[in-house]
Amino acid sequence: MRSSAIRTIAVGLTVLLVGVASSPSGGAAASAEEVSLPATLVTEGATPATEVEATLTRSESSTERGYGFGLSSVQYAPVPSFGLKLALPLAVRDPKDAGPTVGGIGDVSVMAKYAPLMLPAGQLALAAGLKLTLPTGSERRGLGGQLALAPFVAAGQGLGAWSLQADAAYSWQLNRPRRIEPGEEGEEAVRPDRAQGVTANLTATYAPLEWLGLILEANSVTVLRGDETLRERVQLYLTPGVGVEPAKGWNLRAGVQLPLTRARAFDYNLIVILTKGF
Repeated sequence: MRSSAIRTIAVGLTVLLVGVASSPSGGAAASAEEVSLPATLVTEGATPATEVEATLTRSESSTERGYGFGLSSVQYAPVPSFGLKLALPLAVRDPKDAGPTVGGIGDVSVMAKYAPLMLPAGQLALAAGLKLTLPTGSERRGLGGQLALAPFVAAGQGLGAWSLQADAAYSWQLNRPRRIEPGEEGEEAVRPDRAQGVTANLTATYAPLEWLGLILEANSVTVLRGDETLRERVQLYLTPGVGVEPAKGWNLRAGVQLPLTRARAFDYNLIVILTKGF
């Protein structure tokens, strides 16, 4: 399953990179603002933008229900090829056992994205960036507490009514996780490894109408260090969704992440996103 997941993402990235190589160079002289790619659900877009985005999520696993809401993107792009993004999440965890429900601010993140290649004639963009996660959430309450750095690459290709977008990232936890107290007397406290992981996403969007987009994403997560229950196991999710533009500059989209593998962080994750572009 791991090789299948990696192969799926690799094929998508290869298609996009081949598009980069084959696109006419004459498009580089045109305005970068002409590169227009549809909004996604999980995949990081390749084009910086000035926007405000609010997200609502509702997930469920065998042990708990999770709710997330907040500003998933407050982004400013002073030039078409560069943008800075701030994410301010809030989270609620509701255990299915007798444990208490907890909620509060999650880990705030800051991202810088640069798109050195934007070809309007081919509706193609290639970007790279760096995401810094700050430990603003409570680690003890399971709301975050991680200081992490994640470089990433993203690419997008418009193909008429169709478009393909993909991203890949590697995340390192920089701070030391808190010790896990022993469950029984006489046992020693355990300090987990610093988390490391790889994420990769591929999105196909079909727009039969100018204001309507049908979205299908393949999302993969691989924990390399950290969570022992998911360590070195590929999590693969399929995320169908739909997006509409009710007014100029506005985009509303919704989808549901469904696991395809036994290794999973949840049984489903409902995502609703509202974006206002400027």
